[in-house]
Amino acid sequence: MPTANPIAVASFGSATYAYNALLSSGDDVNSKAGTVASGIGVLVRGTIVNWDPATGAITVPSTVAGCNAILVNDIDSTAATVPAEVYTTGSFKADAVTWPGALSHALVTDQLRDYGIYLQSVIYTDGTLVKSAPTKAEEEQAKKHLEQNKAAAEKAEKAAKEEAKEVEAKTSDSIYPYLTPDEREKHPELANPPVEPEDASGGKGVVAPQTEQKASEHTGEHRPSTRK
Repeated sequence: MPTANPIAVASFGSATYAYNALLSSGDDVNSKAGTVASGIGVLVRGTIVNWDPATGAITVPSTVAGCNAILVNDIDSTAATVPAEVYTTGSFKADAVTWPGALSHALVTDQLRDYGIYLQSVIYTDGTLVKSAPTKAEEEQAKKHLEQNKAAAEKAEKAAKEEAKEVEAKTSDSIYPYLTPDEREKHPELANPPVEPEDASGGKGVVAPQTEQKASEHTGEHRPSTRK
């Protein structure tokens, strides 16, 4: 006999899920449903967005006035419109949100506060303070440091590639298979890897492999002198 509320069988599973600690408090947290239009692309949890209460449309704000919500979960609307949820009130960690473009963090923080969204300053893992409302000078200094770090990383990456090219250029097959049968028999030392010691000027020069001793010297035999 059918029943209106059939008993379901519970199932359990486990999976690794990287869920960042976005909220700094569980108090006064509210969320709303919406949609992200096709073509906007990938947005991650914690992205500051614009949510239209009339249509539910979620977009990336280009102005401070457009900031009024925070994305709940990662979404990918590259190929199709997808449903999504946004936080419309609550307290959040300043280091866990994704700030919109080049907009001032301080102004965005003030704007969100008007909607009941509070961004809290936190101590980052390196001991620095991630401020929810830094001064203009602090923002400019942070961006300057970021550009310096990018330049240093780019320089290090370029140096690593050059070093890899040098190593690849020196990589060689064994010399022995390229010796002629006569060379293999009489001068097998030609297959020795060349040595590159530094010369007096600091450069490197290839030193030819040492030749074998004469048979009489190698075997220790002594020939009688022909002198009279």
